[in-house]
Amino acid sequence: MTNDALRVRAEQLGVQTSYYDVLGTHHEARPDVLQQVVDVLEADTRSVHDGPVAPIHRADGGPVIVRSTVVDAELVVAGERRPIDVRPGDGADQIDLPGDLPVGCHTLDIDTGGTVSACVVVVSPAIMPRSPELDRTSALFVPTYALWEHDRPLPSFRHLADLAAALPPLGVDVVSTLPLYATFLDDPFDPSPYSPISRLHWNEVYLDDDGLPPAPVPALGGEVDWRRLGERRRAQLIEAARTLDATTAAAVDAFVIEHPDVAQYARFRAATESGGDLVVERSHALAQYLADRQLAAIRDRPEAAAIALDLPIGSHPAGYEVWAHPELFATEMSVGAPPDAFFAEGQSWGFPPPLPTAGHRSGQQLWRQLIARVGRHADVLRIDHAMAVERLWWVPGDLPADRGVYVHYPREEILAVIAAAAAAAGITIVGEDLGTVPGEVAEAFDRWDVLGMYEEQFHLDDDPLPHIPARTVAGIRTHDMAALAEAIDTLDTNGYRARVGAAHGREVTDTWQDVLEQMLIRLSYSEAYMAIADLDDLLGDPRPHNLPGRIVPEIWRRRLDRPTSEVLADPEVRRFLATLARPR
Repeated sequence: MTNDALRVRAEQLGVQTSYYDVLGTHHEARPDVLQQVVDVLEADTRSVHDGPVAPIHRADGGPVIVRSTVVDAELVVAGERRPIDVRPGDGADQIDLPGDLPVGCHTLDIDTGGTVSACVVVVSPAIMPRSPELDRTSALFVPTYALWEHDRPLPSFRHLADLAAALPPLGVDVVSTLPLYATFLDDPFDPSPYSPISRLHWNEVYLDDDGLPPAPVPALGGEVDWRRLGERRRAQLIEAARTLDATTAAAVDAFVIEHPDVAQYARFRAATESGGDLVVERSHALAQYLADRQLAAIRDRPEAAAIALDLPIGSHPAGYEVWAHPELFATEMSVGAPPDAFFAEGQSWGFPPPLPTAGHRSGQQLWRQLIARVGRHADVLRIDHAMAVERLWWVPGDLPADRGVYVHYPREEILAVIAAAAAAAGITIVGEDLGTVPGEVAEAFDRWDVLGMYEEQFHLDDDPLPHIPARTVAGIRTHDMAALAEAIDTLDTNGYRARVGAAHGREVTDTWQDVLEQMLIRLSYSEAYMAIADLDDLLGDPRPHNLPGRIVPEIWRRRLDRPTSEVLADPEVRRFLATLARPR
């Protein structure tokens, strides 16, 4: 195949064969890279077996067309099977969907005489769902692993529950935290919340000690020792699984029947840890049952703050998702990002990208599962790197990150599935749209009215002060950016302080406290859907949560320097929270 023919075929398969970087420089994909990506996408396309009905159908797209004679058809809505009428046609039957279907993703089972095909029927709202009750609210971000008390020094869901209960009296309506998914804490060891074993299953280290066999409580100091806590929790759960009482055992069994993926996950963990030991398998099922109960208890408190969680863009290459659904991933590739002003050589994040055709063929199964699972326990979901609904940067094998190419996805189909699943779960969706956003993505997000993000620290040099958009969750910075105290200490903020001081009618000094207060006032009085601040910034802590592109021991493990209750009792913290509180 000539290079020109290769480029034509690549574009037919959804590959972007060139792109402009942040400086406007045009880059053409290398033929060897295109060939590797084309080979993977050709195999993905060839794996499609045309059935009589499309694997996914939007309810607003007219009748379902079946390229065969339908013997029987049933629509499954919330577990209930409903017979449905079929209109015979010449070579293709048609199924008119009921006009009163609830929002969500439903399954249409179609029998064409010995063969039953399934079609996912997507009933989505016109725009991406968001809760009117959370409009003009304020939020506080803090990693759950950072929370502790003298009498309960270890990370736990209970600390998150206590924080959610403590914040509303202080004027804060939402608590936002990092992903709480299971991570590898032995071999391999990767505690990053953005490289989880699975985005469907929870991190057992966060289970409360109550109800588990007693174990020595290690002294943690200023950082969480993930490996040590992982070993401790594994020993507790294995002992608990061995001595499980009949009532709890029956409850775990019922939970696994309701969530079959938990059984798969438990088998996967047991196979990789112990060669398939049944007690180890049982211990992982028990862990997910307990996590589900403890997370549910947070939302059961009507007076508690809402919970906002993050959905990582992918999962660990050695994790559950690739093991359970290898057909959905391009395991020869890694997701990353092209070179930019911060990473001159680009980034390769190590996890495989989803295959576009396989995702469509599954009825966007993974998206549906991810939204439904987190929707059981969260009120707000921030989708990391939301541009993934349009395109991802694929890096072949061991090639440098700058050798990648963009591969496109069925954006409208994915957005419709996210909107439908989120509306059914009652969860507000936020798309992380910071950085360069392609025009077609910005247009789609406008059309779907997707909540985006705004970070004040990105705009310190903007003159005049920028308007904070209404359709955003607006904050000072993300967890991937320098702490505010560090930014004020190292950057020239003279211009920003002069501009915000003029806007607020006061002089703003170069202390972090003074700059923070004015930023909080700007956020609080803005039109943003939600205003959010990082607890570290309210404490003046200069240390980052994460250092993107670098693997260093101290990231993803730093605890608060004093118990959570003492932090919330601090008069200065309370003053800052009161400033952040939104006038209604």
